[in-house]
Formats: sequence, C-alpha cells, structure tokens
Amino acid sequence: MREHELRYVTNEIVTQVNTLVEAFVAAGGKQTPQQMFDKITALLPITRSKPDSVRARIEGYYFASEFLFKRLIQGGRTRPQIVKDAELKPLSQYHYTVGSREPRNSMLTRDDYLVDPSTSLVKLKDDIISLAELVNKSSR
Repeated sequence: MREHELRYVTNEIVTQVNTLVEAFVAAGGKQTPQQMFDKITALLPITRSKPDSVRARIEGYYFASEFLFKRLIQGGRTRPQIVKDAELKPLSQYHYTVGSREPRNSMLTRDDYLVDPSTSLVKLKDDIISLAELVNKSSR
C-alpha cells in the first residue's frame, strides 16, 4: 500500500474519507475521534457476499490514517514525534495481542496489512483514534 494505489476502494470513497478527515480537523475539537471513526466505518461497510469488502475497509482506514498523518506533519511535527506523541504501537504488538494465527514473518511492515485483516483492523482503528486525538490536542 506504500504506492497509494487503489485496489479495493474507489477514488470517490477515498475523497469522502479525506473530506471527513478535513471536516474533523476544521471542527477543532467539536467532534470526538470516535465519531469521526464511526463515520469512516459507515462509508466502508463489510458485506458478507463480497469478500473484498474487508480489504476495502482496511484500505479506507489506511488512507484515513495517512490523511491524519499528513495534517500533523503540515502542522510542523516530524514523523517520529507524531509516533511518540500519539503513542502508536508497532504492528508486531498487535499481532501478539490479537492472537493472530498468521505466521509472524508475514506481518512485518505496513505494506502487509492485507495479509491479516483482523490484526490490521484493530491496529488501524487505534491509529486513527490516537492520531485524531493528537489533532484535537494540537488545535487547542
């Protein structure tokens, strides 16, 4: 996913996710991170008859976290500062805590999110909420 190529979501959905993130940033703390996350989740429903809908949700969450990262970087922070201030945990920790049955070596980088969807969904949710809380703190 490093190339930001769209495999499972459409440009329209990515634009809507970006709009939700921008609206959250513009609200300046009037909206909670959980409310924003719920709106993003509503845009990315999981349908039983469409197995790729899980991958689409992962991709949508990934883009939401990247949009939040970009906004924080535009605010003057560096990537290591953001990771420290938002208390983001490595993917390997989620692999352990979620109890994934995937081989540990298959989930080494962010590019491997689609390999283990359940672990990825938990990590991306935590990342989005933590980054959104950091955005709220910095807007005060």
